[in-house]
Amino acid sequence: MSFNPENNPIVMGHEPCAANALADTSAWYDMSKSDGVYIVVEHYRGGDTSVVLTVHEGAAASGTTAITTGAEFPIWVATSALTDATLVRQTDALTYTIDTATYTGSTVVVFYIDGSILTNGYRYIQLGASGGNAASIISVLYIPKGLRFAGDQAL
Repeated sequence: MSFNPENNPIVMGHEPCAANALADTSAWYDMSKSDGVYIVVEHYRGGDTSVVLTVHEGAAASGTTAITTGAEFPIWVATSALTDATLVRQTDALTYTIDTATYTGSTVVVFYIDGSILTNGYRYIQLGASGGNAASIISVLYIPKGLRFAGDQAL
């Protein structure tokens, strides 16, 4: 991806919060305005409780329907992001677990959701989470790819 903030605005999905409070409270992103979206999750381990990240889809900006089997998507991870920002491609999947027994510092997880993998009639996506520790911090950003309307930064 060639990044240009005019063509790839950064949309806040969820401000930094305690990892156990993220749950399914991220903002919804309307995929009808772009070809796809990168979801960037930043996690800083403060306590030892893993976080399971899941991408939800919906016909409206609500619900907790996970993207279905057969629509696995690309995932990249930097397990020690403060000291090595190298994102390593993972096996395509529907969820990703930040295992705090393994990842002991800062972790960045990037999902790429192509609009073509969504269930017919669904146009919204949301990053959901389960688990997490109150002492750990997590945040969510959406970076659209292929915006259909120049300057359209609305959710």
